[in-house]
Amino acid sequence: MQTILYIEDNLYNVQLVERLLLQRPDIQLLTSVQGSPGINIAQTRHPELILLDVHLPDINGFDVLERLRMDAATAGIPVVVLSADATPGQVKRFRDAGADEYLTKPLDLKLLLTLIDNYLGDADSASEVPADS
Repeated sequence: MQTILYIEDNLYNVQLVERLLLQRPDIQLLTSVQGSPGINIAQTRHPELILLDVHLPDINGFDVLERLRMDAATAGIPVVVLSADATPGQVKRFRDAGADEYLTKPLDLKLLLTLIDNYLGDADSASEVPADS
């Protein structure tokens, strides 16, 4: 069983990713609606991948990313940023800080599933998105 941590305060977005991951029953999804508890989950549970929203209620996603990258326990975990803010400066800022990918919302679900498969080593899985997503 592989684990993904999704740090996201929007319940709709969490539910969307939950539905998407129904195609991957071997993946456990952990969630946090705030950045600080998300960092703690990452430090204790060591997920194979972190999905990170930018706008969180306690600390912003950039600060979360910086803290993850500064901690030896989480520095090597791939982080995919998911945000509606697609300005070139914002994307560059996150990439320079160590984000592995930066996807914009609304999400391209097929691309997200392909990235998940690639990062978790399941690139042979068919990345089909359910019709009701």
